[in-house]
Amino acid sequence: MPGLLQTEAYACAVLSTRVGATEDEIDEAVAARLARQQILERDQPPELWAILDEGVLHRPVGAPEVMRGQLTHLVEMARRSHVVIQVIPLAAGAHQGLNGGAFVIADFHDAATIAYQDTAVSGQIIEDASEADALAHTWDTLRLEALPRGASLSLIEEATRQWT
Repeated sequence: MPGLLQTEAYACAVLSTRVGATEDEIDEAVAARLARQQILERDQPPELWAILDEGVLHRPVGAPEVMRGQLTHLVEMARRSHVVIQVIPLAAGAHQGLNGGAFVIADFHDAATIAYQDTAVSGQIIEDASEADALAHTWDTLRLEALPRGASLSLIEEATRQWT
């Protein structure tokens, strides 16, 4: 689940899995994640396109009410005009997104495309054009596996009912 789309309770549950993390470190990481989400509340927010593996809709993270709240939030976000969420269904089987972890591609009108890739230890900013192009190719491949926007929203709504 991308950090920009996480609820506070979900983020806390995910970040609490870090071995050796103190409560203060978790609280700080959750606060930072929620602060980054404010970009989506601007008067003219950026477009956000996210591709999720269906597994994140069914994997218990925290209590059932945490999952219900997270998926309800995901539905609300998916209904925004500047947010597109697509889901790769479980029936697609293995796909390229299972190999390398989460990544973000940032396209700008007046600057070069850059990317950000999560790693097990930290994040990595990718400014090299060929590496950013490689991630863009991965993105295109994942979009081919994903359901269209409306079907993805229906699947998320259906999964939300699982957590009631």
